[in-house]
Amino acid sequence: MKLLTPLAILATAVSLSAPVSAFEITHSAGTLTLDSTPEKIVTFDLAALDTLDTLDIPVAGVPQSTYTGNLEKFNETPVVGSLFEPDYSKLKDMSPELIIAGGRSQKAMPQLQEVAPTISFTADPSDFLASFKSTNQALAKAFDKDQQAQAALADIDHNVAALRKANEGKTGAFLFTMRGNVMAHAPGDRFGYAYELTGLQSVLPPITPDATRQPRPEPGTPEAEAAAKARAQTITTVAQAEPDWLIVLDRGAINGGEKTAADTLAQHPQLSETAAFKEGRVYYVDPNSWYLVGGGLTNLENITEQMLSAMQ
Repeated sequence: MKLLTPLAILATAVSLSAPVSAFEITHSAGTLTLDSTPEKIVTFDLAALDTLDTLDIPVAGVPQSTYTGNLEKFNETPVVGSLFEPDYSKLKDMSPELIIAGGRSQKAMPQLQEVAPTISFTADPSDFLASFKSTNQALAKAFDKDQQAQAALADIDHNVAALRKANEGKTGAFLFTMRGNVMAHAPGDRFGYAYELTGLQSVLPPITPDATRQPRPEPGTPEAEAAAKARAQTITTVAQAEPDWLIVLDRGAINGGEKTAADTLAQHPQLSETAAFKEGRVYYVDPNSWYLVGGGLTNLENITEQMLSAMQ
């Protein structure tokens, strides 16, 4: 029998006594390790909220919003601020063990980290599905919920494959309507993932990943006028391309607001003349699911199921 040297015995003792992290998660800002799995969780990220709910992980605090569908139960959950602005007083009283910042609350990360360990996830609009899977797999692994997550991801993959088969060789355009205005989103834009999910070929060229995002110009300025002209020219390009499908998000219909997108398209001199509009190949997305929630496990499964039902 081989005897251990004193140095080997010491090394073994140190390794056995060294604390092992019970919780580790990789997120957009790095890797967080904690001595134990957090039980009191606050999330300002509604996609993460949807995933945590799918994985049966309790959430103690949420931002103010109108929760519908499978998230309706969270209308009764304590509110700890808005999507943009955390309520630090309520957070400190709650003493969460983990905070998940959302895209709208990214600027609050330093202040949130003073309250509790904070993580955040950023979707890649140029490679949405890969970043979606990475985020949800990270959450599932950290909470030991891999099996549930893989089952949900498999359902989404099935829907996406069916959508792409149904739309093989077809084109599309994603339109965002607000107060009578229409804006188009190309691949790489915020809602460009519609093309990834459906397999529709965009009638607009993709946004380059390294393109600098310009801040929204002040109304009434020459910059605002130039931006409006550029948007109008883009819509002209969309209409002239005669896409097979128009996918539309009605910003005004969020949280039960008035639905005006159909009237906006009907009154548009160019879009109303497209074959897609005349023949009813316009798909109006659920605004809360797309605009507020985004890439949660149940939410994306619902999004893909609904589109598949309409486009098959």
